[in-house]
Parts: sequence; structure tokens; C-alpha cells
Amino acid sequence: MQLRKNINKNLLTEQSFPTYDIEKKQNCILHFGVGNFHRAHQALYIHELLENNQNISIIGVNLRSDETKLKLVKQDYLYTLVRISKDLKEIKILNPIKKILFGRKDKIEIRNLIASKDIKLITLTVTEKGYHFDKDKKLNYTADIINDLEDRNLNTVIGHISFGLIHRYKLNKEKIIILSCDNLSENGNILKNLIYEFLNKIYPECLNWFLSNVEFPLSMIDGIVPHNNKHPRFFSIPYEDNSIVVTEPYRDWYIQSDNVDLRRLLNNKKISFVNDVSFYENIKLKILNGAHSSLAYIGTLLGYTYVHEAIEDKICYNFISNFLNNEVLSILEKNEDFDILSYKNDVLSRFKNPYIEDKLIRIAMDGSLKIPIRLLDTYKLNKNKTPYINAIITSWILFLIHMIENEKNNLSDFNKKLLINIYESDKENFVENLFNDKNIFNLNDYQKSSLVNNINHNIRLIKKITFSNFIKNF
Repeated sequence: MQLRKNINKNLLTEQSFPTYDIEKKQNCILHFGVGNFHRAHQALYIHELLENNQNISIIGVNLRSDETKLKLVKQDYLYTLVRISKDLKEIKILNPIKKILFGRKDKIEIRNLIASKDIKLITLTVTEKGYHFDKDKKLNYTADIINDLEDRNLNTVIGHISFGLIHRYKLNKEKIIILSCDNLSENGNILKNLIYEFLNKIYPECLNWFLSNVEFPLSMIDGIVPHNNKHPRFFSIPYEDNSIVVTEPYRDWYIQSDNVDLRRLLNNKKISFVNDVSFYENIKLKILNGAHSSLAYIGTLLGYTYVHEAIEDKICYNFISNFLNNEVLSILEKNEDFDILSYKNDVLSRFKNPYIEDKLIRIAMDGSLKIPIRLLDTYKLNKNKTPYINAIITSWILFLIHMIENEKNNLSDFNKKLLINIYESDKENFVENLFNDKNIFNLNDYQKSSLVNNINHNIRLIKKITFSNFIKNF
């Protein structure tokens, strides 16, 4: 029995079925990046609004693949969300997504939607590499960006949104809100500047309107959603679902905006509108994301496959916990209404959730983009006195070397070709040459020299005592 709208609901045991008809709901939100995270996070908040009779819906856009669309079409855009831990099991059938478009085929329809008065909000979960920025957070003129400047079959979210805004400017000049939901500090400001730069290249006539009528709130999202291949039968689900999403119960969404229309549109009590999102953004990036990336490389080198396996290793747990205590918590801003130590302990407990089965190799992806965002600011604020961060970046270097030498095809990084070229052209000086590339590591000479010396020292030490003993000694 396939999950469809005409499914026999009497056969559903613990699964709640949507009470709304999404086809009768107004087009309100255009979302770029309909992956598992979006369907477990933002789409759940919208589902809850729909269950409370709000007239809202999501139209999705995927840029690189139409696989998710093809799967969801077969089941009327219904999918099962399993929120699970040792203490909770909740299964819901969701239907907040009206349809999904494919960026490389549906350029005109996407452009018309961005220009439509019905669309009040554009949201994004496209990961760090989807923004195409350089070390200074300026537009990086990659092959995809150059392609999009010429308005071919568009490859980037920057291109799609920019041409859509131009179309909106020409048709109606209506205000619109664009909300980044990606793990970037100052995400809204970064996105605004990138689109401004793109527009300035192709249609500067609209820039005054853009600055006055397009709002880019800052936001922080939190929730762990891996690529989980569990079959519905594992959760005693009595139907076939090719698009099941498994996530932890924990979720947060903080938005910095006093826009009345946005607050009305996202009128879900579980969404927090705040005056300053930077505090929440900072603790999440430095604690959860910093620990996640650290665990990815250390856990992999210790021989583990999953996050929960690695964090259950006392050596690994103690290293990550002490790293956060000694080098992260001390440099974070304090807030009387928020217990940072409790949040840190909760994060480590969340990592232990055995039902999530989050692969370390997934988190290890795009290290050349994530490490500068998640760790280097902490490194600088500690005035380079960071033995734990030195060890973490050493772990990343050793991970890269292993992947390049043994599993080159499985290395997934935005700068893959560059990393391989730097290593293979001069293996002996790989660390020095890597840190000389300012597109990855924007460090001054002292910071760079200190980090390189410490990493090379660590590598020599590991060769003598093994990686496991190196981590244990911390």
C-alpha cells in the first residue's frame, strides 16, 4: 500500500494524517532546497500552521536534482516525518509542499513565482556552498555564477532569485522577504550583498527598489536531520513511503525581524522572533556545528561510521567536551536567559541519539568551507592558544590525505580539485601550501604560521604514538 491521498486512513495506527487540502491553500512561500532538513524543520512548522487553518503553502525548488520531486509526485507530495529518540517517538504525515520545481528545467515558472504578488516569502536551505561567496563573503565568480549572469539554464539560487526580483520590479514592484535558513553567521546580510552584486552586474536600474523593498532577516535554525535510509517497516509504518524523513525531536528557529507581515505569516508559537539573533546563531555555530565538524574527522580517523558511535567512545566524548569547555564557552557572549553550559550538554546528548544514524562522512563534507566558518573565529578569539582546535584541524588534514590517497572519488568538498592539486603537487608541504590559499583560510601571517607549525608538530607526534593515543592524551 503506497502512501497517497486516497489511502485507507483506517489502516493508520499511530500516524496522524493532514486535516487540510494543500491544493486549496494560497501560494505564499517559495523555498529553495527541498532536502531532508527542510522537510523536517521549516515544512513541519508550516504543517502546524496548516493544521490550525492558516491559508499558506510551500512551493519548492531544487537546483541540482529532481529526484525528490519524482518521489513525492508518486505519493501526492505526502511524506512521513519520524521524530525519534530514546524518550520519544512521533510519526506524522505531512503535506505542506504543494509542488516542487527543478531549477534547470523550470526557470520561467520560478521567475514568474518570484514576481507574483502571491509569494510573500522566499526561504533557502542550500548549504554554505550554495551561496558562491569567496573568503570576504563577496560573490565568487565560479563557472555557475558566470553561466547565470548570461541567463542560461540557471544553476544557482543567486541567479534564480536575482532574475526573479528583476521580473518583480518590472511587473509590480511589490515588497518581498527573503529568509536564509542556512548555517551562516549574518546569513541574511551575506545573501543580500551577494544578490546586490549580481543585480549590479545585470540590471542596476532596480537597485534602489531592491534596497527599499526586499528584506533579508537574519535567522538561526537548529535540528539534526541526516540522510536516513530506514524502511517504513522499521518504525511499524503500515504503508510504503519512498520519502520518509527521520529526525531528532529537538528543533529551534530564531528570526530577527519586526516585520508585521512576516510575523503574521509565520505565526507559530514554536518560532521565536527576537531582537538580536546573533547570540543564538553564535552559540549554535560554535557549539553544535563546531563540535559536529570536529567529531566528523576525529570519529572517522578512530574508525567509526556514525556520530552516535563516536560520541559514545569516552576518548572521543572527553575530547569534544573539553574542547567546548576550554576553547568555546569561554569566548561566548553570556545571556541571563540562556544556559550555555546546559545547551552544550544537551548537544552532546543529542549526538548520542542512536535512531538518527548520522554518518560522519556526511558531516565531513565541504570541510574547506565549514572549518573557516565553524572554527577559525574561535581560534582567533582565543588568540591562537587553541590546542584542541589545532588537533581538530590536524584531524581534518589527515582525513584529507587519507581520502586523496585512498578514496579520492568519495571526497566531497566544494574545493575538491584545489585540495587534490595542492596535495599532489607538493605532498611534503601540503599544510603550508593549503594555508597559503587565502580563499580558504583568511589568516594573518602570525596566525597562519602558528597554526601550520602546530599542525605539523601534531602530525609528527601522531606518526610516533598513533592517532588514538594522540586524542586520548588530551
